[in-house]
Amino acid sequence: MKGVFTIIKGSLQEKNGIYQVVYYMNGKPKWKSTGIKVKRGNKRLAEEKMQQILVLVESSPTILDDIKFSDYMRLWLREAASEYEVVTFEGYRSYTEKHLIPYFDELGVKLQKVTIKEIEEYYKFKAEAGRLDGKEGGLSRASIQRHQAVLNNVFKYAKKHKLVTENPCTDTVIPKTAKKSKKIMTFYNVAQCNKLLECIKNEPLYDMVMFTFLYGLRRSELMGLRWCDVNFEQNTIHIQFTVVVQRVVVEKEDTKNRPSDRVYPMLKEIREILERRYKLKQHYIEYFGDAYNDSGYIFTRENGERYYPSYPTHRLEKFLKRYHLPHIRWHDLRHSCASVLYAKGWKMKDISDWLGHTDIQTTMNLYGHLDVEYKKELAETIDGLLES
Repeated sequence: MKGVFTIIKGSLQEKNGIYQVVYYMNGKPKWKSTGIKVKRGNKRLAEEKMQQILVLVESSPTILDDIKFSDYMRLWLREAASEYEVVTFEGYRSYTEKHLIPYFDELGVKLQKVTIKEIEEYYKFKAEAGRLDGKEGGLSRASIQRHQAVLNNVFKYAKKHKLVTENPCTDTVIPKTAKKSKKIMTFYNVAQCNKLLECIKNEPLYDMVMFTFLYGLRRSELMGLRWCDVNFEQNTIHIQFTVVVQRVVVEKEDTKNRPSDRVYPMLKEIREILERRYKLKQHYIEYFGDAYNDSGYIFTRENGERYYPSYPTHRLEKFLKRYHLPHIRWHDLRHSCASVLYAKGWKMKDISDWLGHTDIQTTMNLYGHLDVEYKKELAETIDGLLES
């Protein structure tokens, strides 16, 4: 608890025939029983027990009572990090430090005093005025649900360590006033993508755009592609490794979920890119000699170091402005892949498998509007069918 709790000193006191330890946490006196009777010859044992208690107070969350909820969240960030994947926990850390801790710091409520009422008031506040970007308004329902997940994990941890008897998050309800996020899908058609590729044909970004547009890869999957994932003999590419950035760059020996671990047939355009890049890699190995850093990744700088995970995003923004092309995010290239596949007659289940979605419902939620547009086109073919 370094940085949050300060124990000034501890001393032994006799109370009801038992040696008690009195210590000060944040300037307030606390009492803990040693369980050792006050009698001749026991004081040394009681002093040793006192030292054990003081060490526990400074290192274990299991005996912390009367602690502010905001302080306990700080402690949870330190103690529980190893229980989650790095990427997941860094998201939790962001929500906790930017939103939850400042709010509950000001509220000053103790961990054991937090009820459904306090949590739902937090949801209400965030739904009405929870934005931190200087703009008016609140957070979306989806954002508040992420905060809800953090609170749930914090209380599960507290309950595990016997600090609370119930998890008040279990029955909390996000207010109906919380706006639902409207996902506006933007994507390029084939002509627009070809225009982009023509503009950047001599740039390192070209190959990345081709991979993303043809395979619909997530950025983390694209940046995690390694030469060991490529099988030239079988003409396949295995998507099984990701690189993401939170506070630090995280390399993961897995994908977002099980369906995301997938094997693609090597398309003709992709094979040409890979063969060209492999030859170029051999040239740079010879050129740089011992200074070459063979990271094993496909998308690297000339000296072999992989690009920073956010590299394609920033470069794309730069080129879109330079060539006055319609604005899209990097992830929209993945959406572009889906829309083109649908236009080519692919079924939603096939698109779901190609993109590595958990299930077809995810695909339908994202691209259901494509199905609606297609049905409108079909409707035009039967409009007035029964007219004489």
